[in-house]
Amino acid sequence: MWQLAVGVRKLNKYASRHSGDTVEVVERPSGGISVVVADGQGSGQGAKNLSNLVTSMAVALLKDGVRDSAVHQAVHDHLYHYKGGRVSCTLTTLSADARRNSVSVTRNCPIPALVIQDGKIRCLDEASSPLGVGFALEPACHTFELAPNTWLATVSDGVWNAGSRSGDSLDTAKLFLDASSRGHDPGNVAEELLQQSRALDHGRPVDDMTVATLAVLPMEVDDEARSLDLRLSIWPAKTPGGGDGYGWY
Repeated sequence: MWQLAVGVRKLNKYASRHSGDTVEVVERPSGGISVVVADGQGSGQGAKNLSNLVTSMAVALLKDGVRDSAVHQAVHDHLYHYKGGRVSCTLTTLSADARRNSVSVTRNCPIPALVIQDGKIRCLDEASSPLGVGFALEPACHTFELAPNTWLATVSDGVWNAGSRSGDSLDTAKLFLDASSRGHDPGNVAEELLQQSRALDHGRPVDDMTVATLAVLPMEVDDEARSLDLRLSIWPAKTPGGGDGYGWY
């Protein structure tokens, strides 16, 4: 028996309460998991609203059994007509599909995605445009065999371009390969990528930072139990009625 494991780490742009990046994890109706990552144009509340719109549509379609590539095309069509081609949003979907016995990466994002199989890493960097601009848009799609010790990762531009303002750079692919080979779980791997990126921006991220990983891992003992661990930062917020409340962003 194998297990699917997901690790996500997010960090807002320095001095910004709202992240334009949104991540959703959804169980596929035929068995498996998809991780949906969107980065809305711009920053702040407007970018967050946009990425929320995109991921909400994508998750609903995935839960209905729509193929990943068709999901991307449908969300693009809606966004293009809804916003008149004036705004863009990147979208990357990492999937493990039990029925098709495959893992896949579907991108509408200029930032590459990463795949590790048989101890070798591949950078998926084919040209891929964000959703919402241009009438016809095709996603970049890659499919691989569902096999143990397979790792998928996608990062936002805040991670990929970390350190660029000071002339530094992060070899994200090498760091991902090294961290996964040390036997870390996906959460720890994502944490290592995030913290290394944050350090290159001297602790003050220039852009929103997101790392999402999906791994197919062997299990020594059969265990059908499922688990989910989640941590979110919250800040005190004013409620519409004027009282004190709490919100997460």
